Amino acid sequence: MKGLIIKDIMCLKKQLTTFAYIIAGVVVISILYVLSSRFGNLAKAGVALLDENNNMSQVDVKNLGSMVLVLFMLIPIVSVGDMLNVFIADGKAGFFKVSASLPVSMKKRMLSRFLTIYALCGIGAVVDIILALVLSSITDIMSFGSFLGIIISCASILSIYSALVILYCVILGYGKEQYAQVFSLLTIILSFVIIKFQGVKSVFIRIFIEEQGFDSVTFWKPLDYFREKGYVFLIIALLVSALSYGLSLYIAERKRGVI
Repeated sequence: MKGLIIKDIMCLKKQLTTFAYIIAGVVVISILYVLSSRFGNLAKAGVALLDENNNMSQVDVKNLGSMVLVLFMLIPIVSVGDMLNVFIADGKAGFFKVSASLPVSMKKRMLSRFLTIYALCGIGAVVDIILALVLSSITDIMSFGSFLGIIISCASILSIYSALVILYCVILGYGKEQYAQVFSLLTIILSFVIIKFQGVKSVFIRIFIEEQGFDSVTFWKPLDYFREKGYVFLIIALLVSALSYGLSLYIAERKRGVI
């Protein structure tokens, strides 16, 4: 099974090479951004924004800076953790034609692919944690605890996406990986809307019916949730991965020739 995990990671060789360049770029840009927001032009722009806009507070400016850092933190995890390329590479190589002859059960073959998810997400998360240690030491925009919460949230969401990609790739078969990607994204979006139906409904009514627009608390609530509720995303990711593994294994054992 270890060999299968290595094989899956090697399918992402080009992606991992790009990941190395992305890390270097993110580290340099993030540090420059933090220094500028504390001592340079971005700090002056924040002060000017407060002077020119009475509707904005110091909290809004700080959260705006935090949002930019969140986007930086997303890049390393997102760039390394897409399982779609593994299925595409397997399809081109015809691996599914010989996989059944390997002395490895379907259960272990499927498990190795799910373990690859956490291996890749773990790589991205470790890089982000190291970057968070550096950034939190030179800025007061976000504490290390907030950084850590966002990293866990982002890695968990990517794990959910990758687990769904595996499930849909098994259901649809080779050659339909792009559809699996679309269905995975739609599943995450629809699930969020259903779970947060009352919240989404209230925001919709406030904006489009009552025409009140966004208030500051509502606008920054998702960011606060990402920072403070990382463990919730982690628990959901574990549950979705377990469910996806069970369904994928059940379908793969009956379809054959899909992994």
